[in-house]
Amino acid sequence: MAAAAAAADASAEAAAISRRLASCNGSARERAVRHLLSTFLPASAPHLSASDLLKLWKGLFFCFWHSDKPLYQSSLATRLAAGVSSGPSPAAAAAFFAAYLATLRREWVHIDTHRLDKFYLLNRRFLHHAFLLLAANSFAADLTSQVVSILSEKVLLPEADNVAAGSPRGLGYHVAEVFLDELSPVLPVSLQTMEVLLSPFFAVLEKSSDRVMVAKVKSSVFERFLESGKQLLEMAKKGEGVEKGSADEKIGKVGLLFGFSKRFSDIGAKAETVQANRKVLFGLRDAFVKVEKGLELSGVEIAVPEFKSTEVTGVENGMDLDEVKVEKKKKKKVKKASLVEGETEGAKDSKQEKKVKKEKKEKKKKKKVEVVDEGDVTEQSTDAPAEEDQQMGDGTEAVTFDETLMSNLQKQFEKAAAEAGMVNGGSSSSASPASGKAAKKRKRAKSADRLSVSDGDDVSSEGTIISQDGEKSGKKVRFSMKNNLVWKPHNPLPPQCLRLPPSATPRGSALKKGVLPGPIKETPTPVKKTKPKAKSAKKVLKKPFSAAKRLRKLQNFSA
Repeated sequence: MAAAAAAADASAEAAAISRRLASCNGSARERAVRHLLSTFLPASAPHLSASDLLKLWKGLFFCFWHSDKPLYQSSLATRLAAGVSSGPSPAAAAAFFAAYLATLRREWVHIDTHRLDKFYLLNRRFLHHAFLLLAANSFAADLTSQVVSILSEKVLLPEADNVAAGSPRGLGYHVAEVFLDELSPVLPVSLQTMEVLLSPFFAVLEKSSDRVMVAKVKSSVFERFLESGKQLLEMAKKGEGVEKGSADEKIGKVGLLFGFSKRFSDIGAKAETVQANRKVLFGLRDAFVKVEKGLELSGVEIAVPEFKSTEVTGVENGMDLDEVKVEKKKKKKVKKASLVEGETEGAKDSKQEKKVKKEKKEKKKKKKVEVVDEGDVTEQSTDAPAEEDQQMGDGTEAVTFDETLMSNLQKQFEKAAAEAGMVNGGSSSSASPASGKAAKKRKRAKSADRLSVSDGDDVSSEGTIISQDGEKSGKKVRFSMKNNLVWKPHNPLPPQCLRLPPSATPRGSALKKGVLPGPIKETPTPVKKTKPKAKSAKKVLKKPFSAAKRLRKLQNFSA
């Protein structure tokens, strides 16, 4: 009685939650999802029937239907799929997964193109978490066969829905395309487990009359095993190692060691096999025979894949799954702490190195003075003669470069440049701002350069001015096609109708004049005059012929 009452309460609450899940209000939907995943399912999952789960999934389908924006869709898909991998029990998780597949297959026809991608994402997440559930239970034989039978009955080979004409098959196509992508993270597994996992696809090749499904299974599942096996074998022959833990390595090992050729030949020899699928089966058998023979002749040894998991080893040692998860978290924390310590030590070392570099640079600056003269850097040592030191200060004390000292150096350099005649072409030092007199001299020098250019100096191809003496000055002249080039035609321009490039000149009928613009006049259609029928040639020739005969007769009579 108590169990029946609990089941009735659970079904009533499931119906209420499903209504809230399909609400138009986003906050109400979010609260319903939280309540469902956090409190309702863990507590009342054993009391829910298959019909109750279908009711819940009706609401969840429309909840995901209303979800917008990619980030929220991804997070919601992950949260919903986590109900499979983190369910209260494996049986409840399998029932939840079966209700999901049944609902999605039923509603697949009504999904439009704009929402199809997010339901593809939801399907990928559910497959991934279904394999995580199997991995967490170390691929137990009964649970693995249960999940695989759900996939076969609900999606790949739905027997009940085959009676209905036009039953949706797109979900099965997508599962066949995505199966190996979502299985590879939990690989490697034993060959016996792989036999169970691939059994629905062997059944498709044997029993399915859907050509598209057979082609999808061939290209997305078995041909991928074939290509990965070939690639792994070639790399092993060359002595090049494949990246460990990669999907190609995991799938390639299965392709080489599973024995697909024998499996395909056995299925093709069965009397129940669909006749149209035998060609596909024997083609796959021949391809796998070549690869397996190549492995035997090469002498390369490949290790048989086996399932290994830290959780499984912990369970074998007598620990619970929860304890194993706690140990995993502790190990992760220790790794993070060690990484943080290493980063802090590296940061301290880098700071010390930076300090040492700064000190070295300061020492070099004290020893050397950089003076810029026309873009060239000249180095003067601080060990100058005593006479120069007396001008700037005491020779015994260390030289300190202040603004006043730099300005004095600037003035002295300008005087020396003026005496040597370098004012016109030289570039000033960038150590300190120039004085007023130096600026006036520069302006006068620039104006003198302009006058010399206008008086008839030549200009080189690089844009520098060449004086009459043949020396190049530092001034550059910029040319622009718009300002310096002017086209003056010697003849008048052609008429506008003929201003066309040579490639666009009209030819043939394009040169004819069109209809002149003006009002359209309706002219009556001319009536065709009927021509009199011409007399036949026989009738025309008969008359002169008969007259000639009469004349001959008359002549004969007269004679």
